[in-house]
Amino acid sequence: MAKKNIEIIHPANKLKQYITDPRSLSTAAVAKAEAAMQKVAGSIDLTKEAEPSLKEMQTAYQAMKADRSQAQEQSQRIYNLTHDLRGLGSNFNYPLITRIGGSLCRFIEGMETATDTQLEIVRAHIDALRAVLHNKMSGEGHAIGIQIAEGLETLVREER
Repeated sequence: MAKKNIEIIHPANKLKQYITDPRSLSTAAVAKAEAAMQKVAGSIDLTKEAEPSLKEMQTAYQAMKADRSQAQEQSQRIYNLTHDLRGLGSNFNYPLITRIGGSLCRFIEGMETATDTQLEIVRAHIDALRAVLHNKMSGEGHAIGIQIAEGLETLVREER
C-alpha cells in the first residue's frame, strides 16, 4: 500500500484580532448584557411560549398510548420538545421546568417500547410541566413543586 502525501491546513483564527484576552471583558459590559437579558426574560410569558410545545407533547403521548408501536418515534418527539423547554426554563427563571424536563429526558431517552407504567410516568411529567407553567412557579422555593420533582425523579430511578 502506497503512502499518500497529506497536507494539514490550519486556517487562521481571525477572531483573535478582536479579542486579546477573553478574561479581560469589562464587568460593566457583562452587567449591561445581563441586565438586557433580564429585561427580555421579564417581558416574555413562558406559559404562552411553551403552550404549543406542551400541546405537541400531549399529542405525542396520546399517539404513543394509542399505538405502542410508535413508542420510539413519539418518545423521541417528546424528548426533543422537552429538551428545548428545559433550556427555556433555565433562561427564564423556571428551575422546576429544567429539573422536571431533565427527569423526563433521562426517562425517555432511547425508549423503544412503552408499558402502562412507563406511559403513566411520561404523562405525570407532562402534567407537572404544565402545572409549573400555569401556576407560574418561577424562581426557587416552591415546596410543592420541589416535592413533585423529587417524586418524579424517584419514579424514573425505580423504573429504569
